[in-house]
Amino acid sequence: MDKTVIMTAAGAVDNKIDYNALEQKGDVDMYTVFEETRVEGRKEGRAEEIIETGYEFGLSDEDILGRLQRKLDISLEMARAYLREFGKQTV
Repeated sequence: MDKTVIMTAAGAVDNKIDYNALEQKGDVDMYTVFEETRVEGRKEGRAEEIIETGYEFGLSDEDILGRLQRKLDISLEMARAYLREFGKQTV
């Protein structure tokens, strides 16, 4: 499938999919985009829960970032993006 079509579909659902990373895994089709969208949605939900729970237990932003990285297997950059989106403080 054409890269432009897939990127447009991913953008339409406001997905943060890294198309180049998907492309390295092999054939990319609409199913792959929708599956990645589902996985990303789950990660966002879990990230929001981890952040809320962290604040409830008085954890620092740095501790929450570490938990996000470990629990979701994500980069520090992605953890910071989630904390900016769902957190109380600026990172």
